[in-house]
Amino acid sequence: MAERKSRADLERLKELAKRYFIDDNLSQKEIAAKTGISEKTIGKWVAENDGLWEKQKKNLLLTRQEQMSYLLDELSELNAAIRKKPAGSRYADSKEGDVRRKLVKDIKELETKTSKPEAISACIALLNFARSVSLEKAQALAPIIDGFIRSLY
Repeated sequence: MAERKSRADLERLKELAKRYFIDDNLSQKEIAAKTGISEKTIGKWVAENDGLWEKQKKNLLLTRQEQMSYLLDELSELNAAIRKKPAGSRYADSKEGDVRRKLVKDIKELETKTSKPEAISACIALLNFARSVSLEKAQALAPIIDGFIRSLY
């Protein structure tokens, strides 16, 4: 007979399932296998609150990609405007140069800096990998990872 889970255990598993769905992009079947919760229940959780998990997943992916796209479009437009200037003055004036430097800086930051959800996802992936290598080492690593994640907030 299956063991009944406490409300706290279910909430913890639900939060874990949500992270697997949003951050790790796992299928409902994969989440069910990892959490021990039925695929039907995972499906209900995903559908709750008008598909909030699905929306959060899309926002996490699109926001970064869209922002990068906008910045690249702006930089491209600025460079095109500079190229349209008459011969001999096809260079950025101080205002254009300043804008270009800021755009390049923002693009580099977006490419290299990770968001909190991305950092957490990487930590979870590391911990899962450590578990597959050595449960003992994963247990030693878990408090360090937990401390790091808490330091992000």
